[in-house]
Amino acid sequence: MSIWASVEQMYGIKIKQTTKVRDVYKVRTAKTVYCLKGYDFPEEEVRFITQVLSFLRKQGHMRGQKVYPTTKNTPYIHYNGSYYTLTNWVNGRKPDFDRRHEFNSTLRTLAIFHEAAQGFPHTEAPPSRVRYSNLSHDIGRYKEALSDHAETKPLVQLCDEALDAMKQPKLTAAVEAEQRASAIVHGDYNYSNLVKDDCGKIHLIDFENTSLNLRMTDLSHVLHRNFAWNGSAVLRGIECYEKKRQLGASDLHLLHALLISPYPVVRSLRAKGLAQTKRLIPTAAQLKKYTRELKALL
Repeated sequence: MSIWASVEQMYGIKIKQTTKVRDVYKVRTAKTVYCLKGYDFPEEEVRFITQVLSFLRKQGHMRGQKVYPTTKNTPYIHYNGSYYTLTNWVNGRKPDFDRRHEFNSTLRTLAIFHEAAQGFPHTEAPPSRVRYSNLSHDIGRYKEALSDHAETKPLVQLCDEALDAMKQPKLTAAVEAEQRASAIVHGDYNYSNLVKDDCGKIHLIDFENTSLNLRMTDLSHVLHRNFAWNGSAVLRGIECYEKKRQLGASDLHLLHALLISPYPVVRSLRAKGLAQTKRLIPTAAQLKKYTRELKALL
């Protein structure tokens, strides 16, 4: 039996057309358009992803994906060694981050998502998806990657500063607060996982990296990806986020530690190697200006 025959049988639908789009399939029936996504994850992690999506809708956050159950009322199917979910297809386009108003809209959407993304039943999360305590380990790995190259060694100091900050009471309090809130993150919040619909609303898609984690990791991720070493732009982005969700002092201290970590350089090193990463390595003057500007968070 093919995957499509299996989907028709398990979901009780009749497929008229399928189209591959990136790593998912756009599935058309006579009345509805679905998104079929495959996962090569352990079953407990796939179950967790579907639980997160369903939880968000119960919280009133309707700009995520709706999980459609099978005829046996299961949230996914198993076929040929992989798991598959069927969700709604969001019509629209990727937001244009070169347009400030569209980027600002995605920051406000993130804040709204984060407001809803708390209170998840932590007992339903597999250990591999509970990541509140991963931050120091991740920054330690950044330090190792940067130490391998003379050009990036000066950035090791930033890792040390972030690791020292993680030991401070305000950051410990921020992590503990997120644990008590049982907070969820998207895990890869950027333009490629967002869709702007015809009404101008931003929708979140592709939750495969979701976890119980520090919500500031989502915010620092999108700011790092789009404003590397641009402190003034980063601060404007945070102001935009706070129009929908106010951050406390402990959140801001945590965000500061995340933003001084040289994630953009580490990410590029891992994906592209040193030659293509050199353009992202800040000069001493750039670095001094960036760190000075970010002190406003403290």
